[in-house]
Amino acid sequence: MSDSTQINRPAERYGAARRPVDKSNRRTGRAVILAVLFVAIVTVVLFAQFISQRQDADVTASMTNFERVEDDTLAMSIDVTRDDVDKPSYCIVTALNYDKAEVGRRDVVIPAGGPETQRIDVEITTRDLPVSGSVYGCSTNMPAFLGH
Repeated sequence: MSDSTQINRPAERYGAARRPVDKSNRRTGRAVILAVLFVAIVTVVLFAQFISQRQDADVTASMTNFERVEDDTLAMSIDVTRDDVDKPSYCIVTALNYDKAEVGRRDVVIPAGGPETQRIDVEITTRDLPVSGSVYGCSTNMPAFLGH
């Protein structure tokens, strides 16, 4: 067999000649992979920071008891634990209706001093029938409107 016979073989039997590789498609594919990898890494880092901040809370609270006093008032007790009792802190507590929608809210100021864990009783005025309560969150970063 000579070289000329191999070149003249029909394309329908042996397939078309290979197309040259388009290097722009490779670059685009690599760029997409790098972008996805970058987004995944940033997401993991941000999630780790979020978890770290949640665990480093210097003030925590949990609801221990609640009672509907009137159709527009919820009384609740919270246990507040502070890492540093020398700092004033505050917690936001909420009253919820049957749909678990917030129907009342109150800021509870915990002055500096006292025990590390203390029980605080609070009443929340509501705009609808309260059926439960919750602790929205706590902090030692006192907002200006609380007067500290």
